[in-house]
Amino acid sequence: MAGVVLVLLVLGFVWDWNWFHGLAESRATAWIGRTVQIRRLEVRLGLVTTVVLHDVHIANPSGFDPDAAEFAVIPSLRVDLNAGTYLRTGRLALPLVQVESPVISLLQAADGRNNWTITAPAPAPAPATGANGPAGATDVTIGDVTINDGQARIVAPLSGTDLAMRIATGDAAPRSIIVDAKGTHAHQPITAHLVGGALLSLRDAAPYPIALDLANGDTKVSLKGTLRDPLALAGADIDLLLTGQDMAALFPLTGIPIPTTPPYRLAGKLDFGAGVIRFSSIVGRIGSSDLAGSLTVDPRPARPVLSGSLVSKSVDMQDLGGFVGSMPGRTTTPGQTPEQLALVRRAEASAQLLPNTPIAVPRLRSADVHITYRGEHIIGHNIPFDSLDGKLDIVDGHIHLEPAHVTVGGGQVTATVDLNPNGDTLAAAFDAKIEHIDIGRILKSAGLGSGRGVIDGSIRLKGSGTSLAAIVGHGDGSLSLNMSRAGDVNALLLDLSGLQLGRAVLSALGIPNKELLRCVIVEAPMRQGVATTTRLVIDTSAHIVTGHARADFAREVLDMHLRTDAKRFTIGSLSTPIRISGPFKDLSVGPEVGELAVRGGAAVGLGLLFPPAALLPTIQFGVGDTSPCHTPRP
Repeated sequence: MAGVVLVLLVLGFVWDWNWFHGLAESRATAWIGRTVQIRRLEVRLGLVTTVVLHDVHIANPSGFDPDAAEFAVIPSLRVDLNAGTYLRTGRLALPLVQVESPVISLLQAADGRNNWTITAPAPAPAPATGANGPAGATDVTIGDVTINDGQARIVAPLSGTDLAMRIATGDAAPRSIIVDAKGTHAHQPITAHLVGGALLSLRDAAPYPIALDLANGDTKVSLKGTLRDPLALAGADIDLLLTGQDMAALFPLTGIPIPTTPPYRLAGKLDFGAGVIRFSSIVGRIGSSDLAGSLTVDPRPARPVLSGSLVSKSVDMQDLGGFVGSMPGRTTTPGQTPEQLALVRRAEASAQLLPNTPIAVPRLRSADVHITYRGEHIIGHNIPFDSLDGKLDIVDGHIHLEPAHVTVGGGQVTATVDLNPNGDTLAAAFDAKIEHIDIGRILKSAGLGSGRGVIDGSIRLKGSGTSLAAIVGHGDGSLSLNMSRAGDVNALLLDLSGLQLGRAVLSALGIPNKELLRCVIVEAPMRQGVATTTRLVIDTSAHIVTGHARADFAREVLDMHLRTDAKRFTIGSLSTPIRISGPFKDLSVGPEVGELAVRGGAAVGLGLLFPPAALLPTIQFGVGDTSPCHTPRP
């Protein structure tokens, strides 16, 4: 027996273990489904036996570019085996697994194929079970894993990614994994620093610590916390902070289409479970607006699904401009870059009111969205609205907003918006119901004085195009407004129309002077982007204002004529029509110069001949007290 032991010991020390490296290659190749080559195999026997694989090469999948870099090259892979433990218990105890200077190349071909998806052969049938468990089953216990001077590169042209990484483990046990990355993603510069727990603790029940700081262009992501089950990305207790100049830049990182926004900062809790990602307890700001709520992303369908509920205690409507294709924010919005500020100033100075930014239909189809939003208080200059809320659904690029409510005092506007993609264009349908809107709030927000009364009506529009300007500029629809409940309006508004000389002076001096407002009716059908009034009437206790208007939304110009007639005999009034005309963003208001000149000239001429006769052109005999609001339509 002693002779046999002696022979085995001699063989162990003189045996050329490289004879077995072919067997090791074939086993590894079969295990991962791609060619594995081992240049040299070294074994050092002992109670702790060391196996070193030298110059290991792992090939790319079959059919991949033969000129591309290999998937992995490992100059040295060391595994220590506790032979005593194995002989006593049959368990594999590996005190150390050490990887030296690995180089990994993660590559994507132009057709989308990649070399990092490993398709291993189907596992062999389970072995028969004996009294002591599965026959041939072996437990494996690993003591320590170290990676020294690891390098990896990710090249994915379809996502604009070229990323170089350095990978290593910490010096002290338990050895944390440290990854530093630098390169480009979505053609934007990206840097990342990741510190995770020990590799071996990935399998433990204890929470796995993780900290990541990532910057992609102006977008910065910071997360810190633990994962209870890191391999399944479950049981997360992670604080997430997102900051950036524009949330639209999150699309390459998340795959979720978000309109252009002002600078933002959002913090909350990140969690994973049941296959979905949850971002909850959100607190932050977008531009001048606050934001709170929760979001959930389900990445499993062909189109990821974003759902959630968001609320703002105070919202600036200008911050939401990106949702209709305009430049969001104001010159006073905090945190803007000089480039963003220049774009805001350019948008404010532009003669165009309706946004003409094309809507990216392919991006809309990249994810489905189901979001509810509530803005409890609306802030901003010249905005009469109090609050808004709505439910937004996007399914395969089809946008549906219903219901959408905007409140004004005790009234509201309830709207339905439907945008259905057809190629690169959107077929749009807009239907809004106006209920009990306080006219005083509208007048005050427009800087036109004060008033009292309630307006009802409706707005309808159908059209198609690649932008909001194109849809409205060629759309068909109608506008209908009416106020049948009694109210009052600052007389200055009527005096500007009728040029009441004395009363306009009183109004300009701030002396209270109101007229009873009996009704308002505006009816205007719209064809091919041009709305023309068929009825425009304002009836007060002392005047009747009538007129006609034409609004060309393609050219964005308005031409409106109004005339005020007294109901009773008056003296001192140059009742001349006024004209409101020009571009939507730069309207001018003034009298019809021709008629005013004739009437004013007549007054001057008569005044020179016979001063009391100067009043003759200012006399109105009155049109009677019959309200045109109640006359039958022609």
